[in-house]
Amino acid sequence: LNSSANEIDSLRSHLESVRTASLTDMLTGLSNRRMFDETLQLRMKEAEHEGYPLSLAICDVDFFKKFNDTWGHQTGDQVLRFVSSVLSSLSLEDQLVARYGGEEFAIIIPRLDDQASHVILERMRKSIEAKQLKRKSTNDSLGNVTISIGVATLLPNEAGSSLINRADEMLYASKKNGRNRVTLWSDETKRAVA
Repeated sequence: LNSSANEIDSLRSHLESVRTASLTDMLTGLSNRRMFDETLQLRMKEAEHEGYPLSLAICDVDFFKKFNDTWGHQTGDQVLRFVSSVLSSLSLEDQLVARYGGEEFAIIIPRLDDQASHVILERMRKSIEAKQLKRKSTNDSLGNVTISIGVATLLPNEAGSSLINRADEMLYASKKNGRNRVTLWSDETKRAVA
């Protein structure tokens, strides 16, 4: 009986580690897109049920292709790991930071509207910009890395795809208006992007 119980515990532990691995981006250690999708749906239901705001930020590394083309993919990976570590270390406990795809990251921000989220996102943006990166293999200076961020707060009865699209539109507005900035959803911004 003890042997069977130990085997069951071992199997449970193995299944949990497999599940964790299936929800983690292997390069950055952040949550992956699958975990992001699951968490966003859960947080949207909670926000609706509890009546609190829910914001979503989408971030993109500015001129990332230049890093890859100039220094190679290993250095590009170094940049992604750096950005992910800053985003993760400066996020609050109940926020989820995920690698959304390529050089894009997403941050699910429960209980804060876009104005309150802006403070956290600006801190992240400034911390990333302030660091002078060096190539690990040669110690060559890579200069500063910057990110552009778009953020939107969930509207009543809004679908997750709509919230993502609005945050993505604000990311595009940040890029269009000079990069290295946080842009919040507003009617004025929406008209400027159109």
